[in-house]
Amino acid sequence: MIKVLLLSDNTEAVSACQKALAALGVGCAWAGSVADMHRQLVSTPFNGLILDVLTTAKTSQKEKTLIQEVSEYYPSLLMRWNTATQKARGLVYGEILDKEDPLGDFITRFCRPERALVYRENKRYDIHFNALLSLDKGLSKELVEKTVTLDLSRGGCFIISSRNWQNIDHAWLRLLELRDPSPIRVQLCCYVPWGAQARIPGIGVKFIDLQPSQQQEIHRHCEDPQLGP
Repeated sequence: MIKVLLLSDNTEAVSACQKALAALGVGCAWAGSVADMHRQLVSTPFNGLILDVLTTAKTSQKEKTLIQEVSEYYPSLLMRWNTATQKARGLVYGEILDKEDPLGDFITRFCRPERALVYRENKRYDIHFNALLSLDKGLSKELVEKTVTLDLSRGGCFIISSRNWQNIDHAWLRLLELRDPSPIRVQLCCYVPWGAQARIPGIGVKFIDLQPSQQQEIHRHCEDPQLGP
């Protein structure tokens, strides 16, 4: 069963969305605050997020940063509830949704039943590695994309890419600055298509098959300088 988390402080919108999603056979948990959203995301697997734009607009800068981070981890729908028409309007970065049924379109196109994730927090660092990215483990010249990482954490990274990664679960990555630049299998957590407003295109990935030496080196890169010797 697909399950999404709705962040909204509008009880009318929450009730309407939960009713519409239940009719689709989709579970919908509710968070009335960013703190509550965070608590649920780190303890429960979800297939996607629905973010009430009026609620997010009232959050602090620190909360907005967290919302941005989780929206790169999960398929995310920006939803605006219209009290007058009693309807929701929605937007997924770079994609146009069905105006008559944005919730159903979001669930069908972006929330995959087999990809329910618990949010794993890893501090991100502005580390830009040269990278080779491909669907092919052998990273053949015909399929490989030469790119760079936008950031790096102990658990994954964001890779700049203009390719279409819709409905793709896994890829292979070489980080050329590592002492061992052998291919790393990664799982796609989010996809930002080229042309999305004010967003850098690419994919957020989680490392799946790291060699011990690669893991140790990545952890060293992700140490805070002030904590070093």
